[in-house]
Amino acid sequence: MTHLDTGKVQIYTGDGKGKTTAAMGLAFRATGYGLNVLMLQFVKKLHCSEHDAAARFGLPIIQATRATPADCARQIMEMAQIAVSDDGSAEDEQASPDCTLPCPTPVDVLILDEVGEAMRRGFVTREDIERLIALKPQTTELVLTGRGLTPLADLADLVTEMRPVKHYFDEGLLARKGIEY
Repeated sequence: MTHLDTGKVQIYTGDGKGKTTAAMGLAFRATGYGLNVLMLQFVKKLHCSEHDAAARFGLPIIQATRATPADCARQIMEMAQIAVSDDGSAEDEQASPDCTLPCPTPVDVLILDEVGEAMRRGFVTREDIERLIALKPQTTELVLTGRGLTPLADLADLVTEMRPVKHYFDEGLLARKGIEY
């Protein structure tokens, strides 16, 4: 299997459309090269067509299963620590049974989708992200998506801000199947 020589930290943020889509594009490209990719989704609890497409390519996307949003965020961060660890266990504690991963660890590319919303709600802190970056092997790419991540720019090697210039949502067109979800 292929591995990265150098892993970086990327952030896709802003109020515009395309943060998760950009991360998915990166994930599909990396999977195509044989890299071990894992996407962990905060906040999202819906099954979307991207999950079906990802499964066809062997790209695991995991959503939290715990009862409360705070517990869901904690579960995702536990999984993130497991994903970057060499021995497949969390740093501070043994992982709970619902934190098992469908891929070998450490992963080559780890995507934390909508971590910005988890941070806005106070479920994930800057310190949590700093700890994850410190745990991350030098050969693991870490991608963070979500609004409000600009304050983490100093922790990243690449920051892309999606900015809305014009959007059909403003004309009342709601999310469309196959395009926005």
